[in-house]
Amino acid sequence: MIKRTMFQMLALNAIVAIALFACGGGATEPVQNSQRPSPPPPPPAAAPSQQSEASSSNSEATGNAFAVVMQDQGGSGAYIFDPKNMEFNNGDTISFELSSETEFHSFTVEELGIDFEVDGGTSEIFTFTFDKPGTYSLICIPHETLGMVGTITVK
Repeated sequence: MIKRTMFQMLALNAIVAIALFACGGGATEPVQNSQRPSPPPPPPAAAPSQQSEASSSNSEATGNAFAVVMQDQGGSGAYIFDPKNMEFNNGDTISFELSSETEFHSFTVEELGIDFEVDGGTSEIFTFTFDKPGTYSLICIPHETLGMVGTITVK
């Protein structure tokens, strides 16, 4: 019986030794931290300028860039364009940066053939040349009945 137990212990030791050898159980090398330090976070994106109706005059619009924030209940709490009313000169070419807070919106001026869509939390840029003087209705198609309307005046 002692011989049998001793034989089993030798067999077990041999199996353990083979397993360690097969799995690289020899001398161990120091484990290096495989996690790299995370890169610093990117600087915060500049928020689109939030121009008021009073500051949306054609003097600012002639700078070629014009930011419009499409606000909603998930963001600012109300469905509005900011600015709501815009004024440009006939012949102005404007690059609009449309920023949507949290919901899908459209920037639509049917009389001028403008119809751009912006997904929630994203921005879209488009350029348009105003060549017809007049006052035009600006709407967000899905939120028009909730008051998301404005005007574009071309002098």
